[in-house]
Amino acid sequence: MKLSLISVSTTPSDQGVRSLSSYLKSKGHEVRLIFLPESENYKIMYSEKVLRQLKNLCRNSDIIGISSMASTSKRASQVIKSLRVLQKPIVYGGVHATISPELCIKEADIVCIGEGEGALQELMNDLQKKKPINKIKNLWINTKNGVAKNTPRPLIKNLDKLPYPDYSLDEHYILEKGKIIPFEERHLNGYIFFLTGRGCPYCCTYCSNHFFNNLYHGKWAHVRWNSPEYIIEGIILLKNKYRSLKIFDIRDDTFSMRSLEQIKKFCELYKKKINLRMKCLGDVKTITDEKIKLLIDAGCTDIIIGIQGTERINSEIYKRNQKDEDVIRAARILNKYKQLAVMYDIITCNPYEKPQDIINMIRLLQKIPKPYFLSVNNLVFFTGSELYKKAKAEGIIKTEKDSASNLNYWDRFKHIKLKKKNEYLNLILNLMRGVVTKNRFGLMPNFLINILLNESMIRFNLKFKLPTYAVGCIVGVMDSFRENIAKPIYHSMPIDFKVWYDKIRYRV
Repeated sequence: MKLSLISVSTTPSDQGVRSLSSYLKSKGHEVRLIFLPESENYKIMYSEKVLRQLKNLCRNSDIIGISSMASTSKRASQVIKSLRVLQKPIVYGGVHATISPELCIKEADIVCIGEGEGALQELMNDLQKKKPINKIKNLWINTKNGVAKNTPRPLIKNLDKLPYPDYSLDEHYILEKGKIIPFEERHLNGYIFFLTGRGCPYCCTYCSNHFFNNLYHGKWAHVRWNSPEYIIEGIILLKNKYRSLKIFDIRDDTFSMRSLEQIKKFCELYKKKINLRMKCLGDVKTITDEKIKLLIDAGCTDIIIGIQGTERINSEIYKRNQKDEDVIRAARILNKYKQLAVMYDIITCNPYEKPQDIINMIRLLQKIPKPYFLSVNNLVFFTGSELYKKAKAEGIIKTEKDSASNLNYWDRFKHIKLKKKNEYLNLILNLMRGVVTKNRFGLMPNFLINILLNESMIRFNLKFKLPTYAVGCIVGVMDSFRENIAKPIYHSMPIDFKVWYDKIRYRV
């Protein structure tokens, strides 16, 4: 069987479709991978020219698959609508399809929920043999009698049994400057983003992991890891194939959750056999001095830590088991290693926040040892998430526009205007993003933040919103310039320039 597998992710390192491709190829099927990494501005759709090219590429396929996150689902819908004329079975998969199957089944013939390897293999085998497909686990299928909603199959427990993600470039294509062309090594731009396991220890209500945990009846929260030996062997294959690679970016939700023994083994092998720059993600509860020492010695230069909300918001709204004291403890460990660039992620513009919650977040950020980089992300209620359902039931989301799903994280003032709550304090927090030193947060001097948080200033600006909206309009123009002009220029630069720029940007 011939499968065209399309990713509308904003990065060509989409491991999900690459893993599916290698698995299905190992079972004897032919797979064509097509990456459509359009602008990070999610409102930008594909041109008719691109859609025509896509139809020509998929014309001889027996089946078409498309993978999407919630943020790129509008592009996925556009692609599916365009490919309908080919009259081929279309399978919708990925995170968005898993958490919002009711929406996706209206557009596609089949929706894949959860892990897709076994389900797609069974589907392609049955289609090839012209057998009925309406009882395949993990799949929702449109039939003459309605939608067949099949239960999930067991999770893949031993991930080392899976083949490595498909980076063969055999029948790989990518969208570049309005044209779909054969994928080349240069399109990786010196980076590989990859996962070393599946699952997350947290089940935050704003995130797909909460849904996955319920889908698998509590089994998803048990994180499954590839062995250190398996990971290193895979990296060696990539390093030998692509001589231009300079950075491996581990994108597990929290790589630091691995045991000390696993991290020790991984770092020992990485230093000996790879010896390239590495990045990873961690969480405050599993950061230890021993783990950080090992990672840095192996070549880790950057780590991203999720704080998300203050203690009350994390506990009551996000259902994230994390305390502010955990944040400070981990931050003190990380701050000991000046050669490590640390980024902290937070979520703001949450309608469930009270003014004191935002003030508490700012005070927490002021307590974290400097320097570090602060990433401020505005809350999006992803359709199908637990928090989306709560907000809709309680009247916070009246129309889909209220979910902010049509906004980018960086649309700071648009989020503030949409949510219409705590505008003044949310603007202050958004303006704090960037490099944090002893005296400043991004462009905001620390002394100015303290002045702006004066009780009388807060009371005045929460009541009289004109000054906030005036400054917010300027911020909107600045954001638009950064994302639509400065960032595309940055992404088009050679990897050596990015390394130099990041060193200045994150290590001031």
